[in-house]
Amino acid sequence: MSGIHVKLYQTDNGPCPYRDDKTWHNLSFQTSELPPDGYTSLLNQGFRRSGLSIYHPVCSGCQSCIPIRVDVQNFSQNKGQRRTWRKNKGVRVEHHQLQFNQQDFELYQRYQKDWHRLETLVSEIEYYEFLIESPVTTEILRYYSADKLIGVGWIDRLAELISSVYFVFDPEYVSKRLGVFSLLYEIEYARFLDIRWLYLGYWVENTPKMNYKADFKPAQILRDSRWIPFKAQQR
Repeated sequence: MSGIHVKLYQTDNGPCPYRDDKTWHNLSFQTSELPPDGYTSLLNQGFRRSGLSIYHPVCSGCQSCIPIRVDVQNFSQNKGQRRTWRKNKGVRVEHHQLQFNQQDFELYQRYQKDWHRLETLVSEIEYYEFLIESPVTTEILRYYSADKLIGVGWIDRLAELISSVYFVFDPEYVSKRLGVFSLLYEIEYARFLDIRWLYLGYWVENTPKMNYKADFKPAQILRDSRWIPFKAQQR
């Protein structure tokens, strides 16, 4: 990111979604354009993207959010992942450029309401700012069972890596484990593109909703500004 200067702001985001006794704080900045090498550098410093916001957790007394990435070229499915892959062999995946789509938005709303039990529906503006605005090259992956849209994923695609941004699914299809299947598909897509790394965002130890990330091996985690092998005893 040579020659690029940004002003970081500290934000208070309320209760932590992963630690009941913690408050979520970030260092962040917003940008409408971000060169690929700059984004890669930020990912390798532990930053994450949400819309036009680039952020890094800086919670007081807590370093639980650990960046994790999968070594795509050496990845091998475990027994459960092979079962999930077979279960979804009839699912069709379509790749699309980043743009607003009403069906995507309605599935996102249903996912938030029925799966995350949000009492207030997410507005179109909130959705747009979160998943449609992007300073980098972002693709939308749509997952279909026959002609029914059952999942939507957002990925940032760079020459040397893919960053998995977000995924939503139809709660009626929970038995298909579409969240796991979407990552398996992204791994195969990265292999097709001869890309080595799939970035999964943050892994938080002893958090049930994050446990699935530890099942994608081999992987690396970012510790003390260095990527190191993720080992079973770190779970």
